[in-house]
Amino acid sequence: MTSVTKGSAVDALPVNVSNVVARVVEDYLDDLESTVPGLVSGVYLLGSVALSDFHPAWSDVDFVTVVNDEPDDVQRMLLADIHERVAQSHPTPRLDGHYLRWADLASAPDRRTTLGLQAKGGVLHFGSNWVPSILTWHELAEHGLHVHGPGLENRRIARDDEMLRDWCLGSIANQWTPWWYRNANLWSGSGMGSLGGWAPASGVLGVTRVHYMLTTGRVTSKCGAGEWALTVCEPEWRRLLEECLRIRNRPTKPSLYRDPFTRRRQALAFMDLLMTADEETYGP
Repeated sequence: MTSVTKGSAVDALPVNVSNVVARVVEDYLDDLESTVPGLVSGVYLLGSVALSDFHPAWSDVDFVTVVNDEPDDVQRMLLADIHERVAQSHPTPRLDGHYLRWADLASAPDRRTTLGLQAKGGVLHFGSNWVPSILTWHELAEHGLHVHGPGLENRRIARDDEMLRDWCLGSIANQWTPWWYRNANLWSGSGMGSLGGWAPASGVLGVTRVHYMLTTGRVTSKCGAGEWALTVCEPEWRRLLEECLRIRNRPTKPSLYRDPFTRRRQALAFMDLLMTADEETYGP
């Protein structure tokens, strides 16, 4: 992977998102270099950009910036100023991510010792509540895109399969199960919204992504999980998965469903099937 430099090609990024993402990343790197020289060791992109699932209309630019040491109060203030400036210059796509040390990445995240410093929505948050989950470690090890500093090939990045499993089960319990109940009530705002395309696609592909991680121990995007599911699912679910991928990747193409009620019903049934199976298979 090559570093991102002003005016150069961004070889580390997928071609279809380079122009959109590069402007944000280049401004961020320039500001880091001029504002906090010597603090940063490397910058790496994660999320939809790294997983080739970036959509300019709604995707963020996710990063991990490795610092040489924990920023002091003045440096944190300067980093906060950087993220405020980037957010003002580039309200979309949003630049969100974490600051960590190499020592943090060499072991699994621990709120007692891991640096908790996260930029979110142009605001910098500090403290133990902002330590990232183990998903960040796995994603960085598997898919991290190097855009500044040393490559990741010879760096120790801890992986913990048990922690990743627990994260996935927590996602089912705390995110997707409540989502399912909100959307299962047709006469609620969420239930009526689930007659549109975005909610079924988000729910089906989101739960499929968790199922993929539990099944394989690897990280992928929502669309990557949907494509994988097409190769392993029962034939009865193919139309639903293809529809969800269409909504996310080709929303202007005609729907595969004549009736949004049928799509909604099948989406809820598919999600329930996967979540129940995952909890029974991988739960305590």
